[in-house]
Amino acid sequence: MPASFIHSVTTEKKPWTHLDFGSCDGDDFNFAIFSDRSGRPQPGIYEDAIRKVNMMCPEFVMSIGDYVESLCNEDHSEEFFRRQWAHFDEIIAPCRPPFFYLVGNHDLTCPHAEDNTAHDMMERVWKERFGVTYYYFIRKGVLFLCLHSTDRINYGLGDEQTAWALKTIREHADVRWTMVFIHDPNVWLSENFQKIEDALYERNYSVFAGHKHRYVRYRRNGRDYYMLGMTGCGQPHPAEPARGVLYGEFHHLTWVSFRHGEPHVTLLALDNIHDDGLVTTPKVTWLTAKYFRADKPLPPEEMKRLSDKGIRVANSEFFEDWNQ
Repeated sequence: MPASFIHSVTTEKKPWTHLDFGSCDGDDFNFAIFSDRSGRPQPGIYEDAIRKVNMMCPEFVMSIGDYVESLCNEDHSEEFFRRQWAHFDEIIAPCRPPFFYLVGNHDLTCPHAEDNTAHDMMERVWKERFGVTYYYFIRKGVLFLCLHSTDRINYGLGDEQTAWALKTIREHADVRWTMVFIHDPNVWLSENFQKIEDALYERNYSVFAGHKHRYVRYRRNGRDYYMLGMTGCGQPHPAEPARGVLYGEFHHLTWVSFRHGEPHVTLLALDNIHDDGLVTTPKVTWLTAKYFRADKPLPPEEMKRLSDKGIRVANSEFFEDWNQ
């Protein structure tokens, strides 16, 4: 196992392609994030993203789930499902940096109250390929918490997974930063995820999700929460073309540079580079359905208290203006 890398995975199969991080010295590092491919995948875009990430040479690639179409096709057989995975294996094979997998709802649907046939088959195939459905790893003192958002009926984190996450957070209190990855951002508003937020509150952390095929940066508790856009999946509205960068509807990679003790996030479109404030709820509050207002502000005195402890916090500009 490479130096400066530990993980929780004890199964023979691992949720990554390999661990050849290259020869980067020091505590600083870069990694890329791929967002959704499935959900009406558009041929060639994920492949183009791999070609471009190979040119940029990050230490590794993290992903946000949804690699295969699965139940979106008329054929729901295991044979067809395995053929989709075989096709994705061909797509990902040229990726030179280590590629880390995360469960998406197209890869492993949530259990159902009456019939779990599809879920059980998809979970069995996932574990045959990757061993576990949730895990953590630590790279250069940064904790990557990789969660499973289809762990229970109607989506969400099951109690067993939540207890594991809380234990992991307690046991790694001395990390420099915590990066939380979960496919479905709706889970942010669940009771079990809020337990994880509470456990992380007195430390530096960032959260990344996907699923909705549209980029927006939120701020909850003064921290950055990213809902990533598209990396090959279909546009948010199937009958309409994607509306472009100002709506968060574009194909992109997310580039994270860990420098001087904190992450810096940049959006890399296929033909442009954008900073992570491209789309925020203050700019286009109407983009976000009323049932999904994920921003959660902190009062000024709490912002100061956390800042005095060395925790980097910031409210959305909307709330900062509101409080003036």
